[in-house]
Amino acid sequence: MLSGPPRRRRARPVADAPIDVLLSQAEDLTKGWLMAMLERAPLVDAPRILAADLTLDGPRVCEAMLRAIADDTDQRRLEPGGALAPLVGRIGELAGASRAEATSQAVDALQAVIWAALRAELRDPDPDLITELAERLTQVSELMRTAALRHGEGMGSAVSAGSAGSAGPALSAVPSLGDTRDGYPPRDGYPPRDEPAPSPSFSATRAWGGSESPTQPPEALWVGALQEEIQRTGGSPLSLLFAELEDADRVLAVESPSQAEATFSEFARAVRGAVRRQDILVCETGTRAWIIARETGRAGAQALASRISTAVRDRQPWRGAPMLASVGVAVLGEDGGTPSELIEAAEEARFVAAASGLDVLRVVPGDAPVDS
Repeated sequence: MLSGPPRRRRARPVADAPIDVLLSQAEDLTKGWLMAMLERAPLVDAPRILAADLTLDGPRVCEAMLRAIADDTDQRRLEPGGALAPLVGRIGELAGASRAEATSQAVDALQAVIWAALRAELRDPDPDLITELAERLTQVSELMRTAALRHGEGMGSAVSAGSAGSAGPALSAVPSLGDTRDGYPPRDGYPPRDEPAPSPSFSATRAWGGSESPTQPPEALWVGALQEEIQRTGGSPLSLLFAELEDADRVLAVESPSQAEATFSEFARAVRGAVRRQDILVCETGTRAWIIARETGRAGAQALASRISTAVRDRQPWRGAPMLASVGVAVLGEDGGTPSELIEAAEEARFVAAASGLDVLRVVPGDAPVDS
C-alpha cells in the first residue's frame, strides 16, 4: 500500500533506447513530423506550415529530443537557461504556428512521431522498458512544450511593444544553438557588417557575442554547452572541431538564394551524418559547423574530421565538382583550456589546413603538422 498520496516521480534517462539508429534518421523524422502537422491542421494553414523553417532546423530539434531521452545532461540543455532551450523554443515558428494551441499541437505531433519511431526499432521489448520510454518521452516533450510556449509569449510581448510605438525594432531575434537569424563579425570581408546576409536561411549566428574578434571571450549560447563539457570531463578527453565549406562565397555569388540554400543543405546533411551519438553539433551558419566531440582525443578527433570532410565530398556535387570542406581540430589541454582558446585554436587549424590545400591538418604532439 502507498504510505501517502501518489506523487509523480521524475522519469529517469533510458540508456537502452535505440537512439543511435534514430539519430541517423533525423531528416526522415522531420518529414514525418511535417506530415503529422499537415494532417492535423486545417487546409488553410498548410501553406504557412510548408513555408516555415522546419526543413532547416527540424532535424536538430528531433536530435535534441532523442538525446534527452537517453541522457540527463542533454535533457538539462532543454530546461530554462539551457543551451538548447532557445532552439526548441522556436518550435512554434518552425511549425508556422501563430497561436499557443498550434504550438502545443506541433509538440504533440513531434512526440507522436518520435514514439512511433522508437516502437518501430524495438524488437520484443520488455514491458518495463516501454513504460520507462513513455515516461521519459513525456517528460522531455513537456520541457520542449514549456520552452516553445514561453518563447511564443515573449514574441507576442515584443510585437505588442513594437505596435505601441516603442523605439527600436519590434522583434529581436534570440540566438540559439545553431540559430540562423543574427549577424556576426565580418570574416574574410564577407558579409560586411552593415549589409544584410543574402538570405535569412543561411546567415549566421552571433558566435562571438558581438565581439569584433574571435579571440575575445565568446558568449554564444552554444559556447555555454562547451564550457559545461569542459567542466564535466573529469580528466576524460574532449575535442572541438570546426568544419567550413570551401568556396561558399562563390556559391552565393553565382547561385540564386534558393539554389545556394540547397547546396548548403547538402553540407549540413553531410556533417550531421558523420557525427556520432555522443557529439554535439552546432550549425553556426549554413557553411560553418562546430562539433563538440566528447570522450575524444586528438587521434579520434582527426579521424572524425576526416570522416566529415569525406562525407561532404561524397554529397551532391556543385556544378559538377565535389564540395570540399576543411576541418580544424582543437584538443582540450593541448590546444587550450577554455572555450575561447579552443575555438581560436580550431579556427586557426582549419585556416592552416585550407591554406595548405588539406582537408584536415593532422598534428602529432611534439611534431610538425602532417598532410591529411
